[in-house]
Amino acid sequence: MFTVDLIIRDVDGQAVVALCGELSLADTPDVAGHLIAAMATFGPSVIVDLAGLDGISYTGLSVLLRVRKWARRSGGDLPLAAPRQPVRQILAATGLIGVFSVYPSVEEAANSTRRAQTWSPGAPEQPRAAMVAGSGRRRPVCRTAGRCLIRPLPRREVRRSQRIARDACVKRRPTGGTTTACHY
Repeated sequence: MFTVDLIIRDVDGQAVVALCGELSLADTPDVAGHLIAAMATFGPSVIVDLAGLDGISYTGLSVLLRVRKWARRSGGDLPLAAPRQPVRQILAATGLIGVFSVYPSVEEAANSTRRAQTWSPGAPEQPRAAMVAGSGRRRPVCRTAGRCLIRPLPRREVRRSQRIARDACVKRRPTGGTTTACHY
């Protein structure tokens, strides 16, 4: 039996998913599916309206965290809007109130998301990598910093135990004179 109702609405071109009731273990797959569907339809940023949510379980929090992580990888975010006191206390007790962007209302969350989307043209340019040939290999080099992004690892000498393991791994065939080596 489901204990949460889910309503998806559009607020000025942004998806708002309103949760009502209690978000428990039984509801988490359905809620995750609807949040991801809203992101696929409206874009990578979806506002979660918690004004009607009376309680949330730890599995409900983990679903919100996983969907937020997926949204961040897609270039968006998952802001939480208007959590009631019990939900706010759980977010504070778990330390997640500082992880999520939490707003007092859906309108403030929508304004903040809109400002973040329009602010990006003034953001500083990200360093781009170019491939530079050197010593027979091509390595990425940061164009703005002018230095190599990948440094060679220092050589380590082969210890006696590694040499014994390598030699034990080589099997010699007496008839053909060929050797085969396993990869360890």
